[in-house]
Amino acid sequence: MPVKIISCEVMKDEIAAVAPVDGVDIQFISMGLHKYPDRLREELQHQLDATVGYSRVVLAFGLCGGAARNLRPNGFTLTIPRVHDCIPLLLGSRERFAQLTDQEKGTFYYTRGWIEGMDRAQGDTSILSEYQRIKERFGEKKADSVVRRMYAAYTRILYVKTGVVEEERFLQRSRAVARLLGLNHEVTQGDLEYIRRIVNGPYDDADFINILPGEILDENLFGIYADQVPSLAPA
Repeated sequence: MPVKIISCEVMKDEIAAVAPVDGVDIQFISMGLHKYPDRLREELQHQLDATVGYSRVVLAFGLCGGAARNLRPNGFTLTIPRVHDCIPLLLGSRERFAQLTDQEKGTFYYTRGWIEGMDRAQGDTSILSEYQRIKERFGEKKADSVVRRMYAAYTRILYVKTGVVEEERFLQRSRAVARLLGLNHEVTQGDLEYIRRIVNGPYDDADFINILPGEILDENLFGIYADQVPSLAPA
């Protein structure tokens, strides 16, 4: 029986760059639902309930603010990476994500897919647009103070460059946000190995959670970095 992948659109280009084996179908979910974890959970469960004729469904998501909590597969094995968001997937491994996060705790991660997805989902509610609105009402000094207080827990923006499409304009956006927030800006090379395994397997228990039909996905299975500050920066 075939395998179905349900993925966040943030990784659409990266998944397209990985050649799937025969019998793998792929569906994408709008980035906009990340703002509302309960709605994202409802949509994911709806898609799972509507899925028939597959032996396995792989969610190319993480726990995503609790959105994957209590998902239930019906008639197939449900597989999901053992991560809290998409950054370890784009870095190639949980170990590399842990290494980079331990290196500098106050790290916000940016990716092309995240910036592009948030633009489609949010319109003009990005951090840069929000800053501009505050500036127009209260002046530059007040706007600078407000946005820097909002992100005072962070020390750098780390842009993950996967290289599957042109990224210069997204890098410019990332640098602009770093300047605005007074953060260091760095770039690191992504790795598609984790995404390749999402698409083609194997789904080992070290890096994936595998839930049998009738079982419920327990958020405690996601484990490491459950209490960390959000790793994805607002665009």
